[in-house]
Amino acid sequence: MITNLRHTKWMPVEPVGWVRRAYGRTIKYESEGGTLRTSTSGLKATGGQIYLQFEITGRMLVQLFCNDALVFEDLVAHGELDTFVDLRSDPFADRVDVELHLIPATFGSVRIAQNVNFFSARQVADMCLAKVS
Repeated sequence: MITNLRHTKWMPVEPVGWVRRAYGRTIKYESEGGTLRTSTSGLKATGGQIYLQFEITGRMLVQLFCNDALVFEDLVAHGELDTFVDLRSDPFADRVDVELHLIPATFGSVRIAQNVNFFSARQVADMCLAKVS
């Protein structure tokens, strides 16, 4: 199992389209669409999840790839995406590579925190139990 990897950050694939802004002590990337990438070696075959939380103005197609396999897709319009996504990692891979594609659907912009949060399946279950209690 892994701990929350707070030192992992999103990295823009094409840095020209992204702007970093500080909101207090939180740094967020802002863009009208593009691709972010991150990776970790902390997830094992037992599975884990990534926490996605960002704001969309307009409409955007959101696609999340884990080791080149599509694991999440949603069309978000004028709102916030706030969800955990299962990462189906390869038991033989020593790294988990994640790409987040944010594609404007006619028009749109996104604001997303620079830091990435990965959680083990056990940690997510514990958080859900804590909310119920």
